[in-house]
Amino acid sequence: MASNPKVSVIVPVYNVEPYLCRCLDSLVNQTLKDIEIICINDCSLDNSLVILKKYVKRDKRVKIINFEKNQGVNAARNSGIKIAKSDYIGFCDPDDYVDLDFYKKLYELAKDKYADIASGNAKFLHFGMKEEVIYYNYNIQKHKYFFRNFFWTGIYRKSMLKKHSIKFPVDNVINNGDDVFLNHAIIVAKRVIFLNNSYYHYIIRSGSLANTIFNQEKCHSHLFCSALIINRLNISKISKSHYCYVYSKRFLDTINLVSRILDTNMIKEIAKHAIKFYNKCKFPEKLNLSRNLSRPIIIAAKEKNEKKLTSLLLEWKNNECYPKINVKKSALQKNKLYVWGTGDDCSKVQTQCERNNWKISVFLDSNKDIKEFNGYKVKRPEQILKKAKRDFFIIISSRAYGKEMAKICKHYGLKSGIDFWKPC
Repeated sequence: MASNPKVSVIVPVYNVEPYLCRCLDSLVNQTLKDIEIICINDCSLDNSLVILKKYVKRDKRVKIINFEKNQGVNAARNSGIKIAKSDYIGFCDPDDYVDLDFYKKLYELAKDKYADIASGNAKFLHFGMKEEVIYYNYNIQKHKYFFRNFFWTGIYRKSMLKKHSIKFPVDNVINNGDDVFLNHAIIVAKRVIFLNNSYYHYIIRSGSLANTIFNQEKCHSHLFCSALIINRLNISKISKSHYCYVYSKRFLDTINLVSRILDTNMIKEIAKHAIKFYNKCKFPEKLNLSRNLSRPIIIAAKEKNEKKLTSLLLEWKNNECYPKINVKKSALQKNKLYVWGTGDDCSKVQTQCERNNWKISVFLDSNKDIKEFNGYKVKRPEQILKKAKRDFFIIISSRAYGKEMAKICKHYGLKSGIDFWKPC
């Protein structure tokens, strides 16, 4: 290996014995040979350190930083950044793995395009289920500010990180520190590029930090990181539309915490801290930040009405963190009900329909391979929209693509509230 590797891959390690070998195998067998693999053992109590030492003996590119006391994943990643010798730095969690040509593709693309950040794509795997590809790069290619998640799919120019002191927050932070890191990097990066045919494999397991039930400490950490992100946006050069996008996503993420809270009394705490977050963040008052959110929720936060916001959050939780569907009875009396979409949002719509005793006739989806969803038949939207007789009402389920679906409905002469409903 060259004295100055091309990519340094930082791996924080804590009690991941069952998964660590798969992760390290995907790294030591990279087609890009000029890499270093920096593993930070954060006082693991299992055999993770034993496994790391075996890989160090086999491969000189593997290095170990051994913490004397547990400091958390953010401190571990920061320590890796500090000693990295490469031009670019990547991150791989020890229970995940990457394609064998992952870092070669990203490095060559970054060097060819003089990029500060180069990102691949992601595949998500729930244990016992089929791996799902997330094509999030299509939106990110429109503007770098849409790159708001999945920081581990990217490599970052080390000189950029050093120049702007970009690191993971440690104080008061146990989760969402990666969002703060990525937000800072995106703001200062002069060139960000994306590659769709190179994959990071993200494993979703029940015991991981990202998928545990939120307690009060984690809620506070999320809100603290959200404030860091929003306040940094204000000192950067960013358009109103992209500011609104990032702000609204952070606020919506905060509201969605309630779906992961078992103790409903904690929702009062979320309401209190959401109000504090909303009113202390330094954002331009003229921006219409409520356009992508449930308007009553954001108004209650802005008005500092804790009681009202708590009530709205409880309602949000009861609806499985999906907007309450407001449809006039007259719209459903003599019409068939169609639900457009077959994803997670659609299941939440189905739950509300069942609670309201609204009988669903059929689901709609443009994917010809989907024939059935939750026991219902699935038809193509054009089969319904082209009907001369308007004897139906459509509930658009997707929050991500609801705006586009609504445009299609209007193209066929349908009117919002009368012929169809879409989420805010």
